[in-house]
Amino acid sequence: MLKNSLTAGVARIDITPPLGFRMAGAMRRTEGATGIESPLLATALVLADDLLKIVIISCDLIGLDPPLANEIRDQIGKRLSISSSNVVLGCTHTHNGPCTSRGNIGGVHDIGGEAWEIEALDVYIGNLVSQLVDLATTADQERQPARASGGEGTARVSINREEIDSKGKTFVGQNPDGLTDHSVPVLRVDDLEGRPIAVITGYACHPVSMGYETYEFTPDFPGVVRRVVERVTGATCLYLTGAAGNQASLSFLQSDWGEMERMGGQIGAAAVQEFYRIDTRPHKIIREEGKSLSDVAHYTKEFSTGSTHQNFSIETRQVTVPLQQLPDLETAADQFNQVQKRVAKLTAQGAPKAVIYPQMLVERWAKGVLEKVEAGITEEVLTFEIQGIRLDDFVLLTMPGEPFVEIGLEAKENSSAKVTMFAGYCNGIQAYWPSPKTINVGGMAVESAVKTYNNSAPPVAETAEIIVNDFSRLSHALVS
Repeated sequence: MLKNSLTAGVARIDITPPLGFRMAGAMRRTEGATGIESPLLATALVLADDLLKIVIISCDLIGLDPPLANEIRDQIGKRLSISSSNVVLGCTHTHNGPCTSRGNIGGVHDIGGEAWEIEALDVYIGNLVSQLVDLATTADQERQPARASGGEGTARVSINREEIDSKGKTFVGQNPDGLTDHSVPVLRVDDLEGRPIAVITGYACHPVSMGYETYEFTPDFPGVVRRVVERVTGATCLYLTGAAGNQASLSFLQSDWGEMERMGGQIGAAAVQEFYRIDTRPHKIIREEGKSLSDVAHYTKEFSTGSTHQNFSIETRQVTVPLQQLPDLETAADQFNQVQKRVAKLTAQGAPKAVIYPQMLVERWAKGVLEKVEAGITEEVLTFEIQGIRLDDFVLLTMPGEPFVEIGLEAKENSSAKVTMFAGYCNGIQAYWPSPKTINVGGMAVESAVKTYNNSAPPVAETAEIIVNDFSRLSHALVS
């Protein structure tokens, strides 16, 4: 093995819960899963040299609440003797996976859930923690000498979903004039002979081709992307969702398995095409004349046997985003009383759980806001970690939550790397991170999402600027 050579190992497990387990991704979907379209998978890639080891995991889950994500990263760090900041715990954000938290992200078992549901959730989460730690360990044990290089393809299957109604308010629909990011980044990882080990790819789009009447576990189109890439290339594929907070597929919520295949097939094809453009083995072309019977030059490749990589590094930063000011005591008390009465009325009427449950989430949120205001709290902040990983010409930027595409595009523009991949939904999911325009005009990502994520208030209008500036400083430190 070359001194300080890059090594890579990959591993995969099935994390599909048993049938009957409540699904995430829709406040009104309160029944358990009735089938499995495709298994939900977790895939780990470990990259290391003599100085640094990094774990990248992709899970077919809607997301993990920050405490759970931190617990998993901490345990992986202890097992592999690395910092938890060296662990990227990504989720594809499929809305047809299981509930994975007890405080937000939908499908919350401890709000209106039955005792058996709460017990099932506890068992699943406990198993998930140990499974992901073991998964990272296995990938680490599978490491072999490797080379890697990046590229970027294109697939036009997404659309901005921040549609404006006649009154100027934002709702989830289709906005063909809105910003999108059609890039398909690819990191190809091979052994020293050029045989594929792994590939990282992704796309800035909500994986919600299948609607909320679908009661089958499915990774949605990221699973299709993975299948296409793996069947063609032989590499184990990790999928990371980009800045998809305001991005939908062209088949958004159509509940058509064929459309899911079509969306994923296009992204997968773009990733495959770029994969084969990438040559991980450094070489030079040797041109010789007179080696054939005709007047034709002879060409051969002379492969380098030197270092496997020039730069492998990581940078992290803590980002703090202020939330908007909490209401006064009278307003907070009034909004709690109103929703409390609404829940009581629906309950007395015998309304279905699917109708009552979303209001119970709002009630929980309003009660929490009132308690904070009564305690004298006027504003809060959310703090989280962002990461930047550089491997020669490829940079991966990650952050928790649901960033709007504006954040991803600007963060990539401010990176001087040849290829920069941006991934949200990593290391926890705690809020939407909207554009200033959406924060100012309102809409689901500002108003409803606050209740879903149980945050006291929406983020401030300067949120995107704060996050982008921190990514700029991180990228400068990474590439300088």
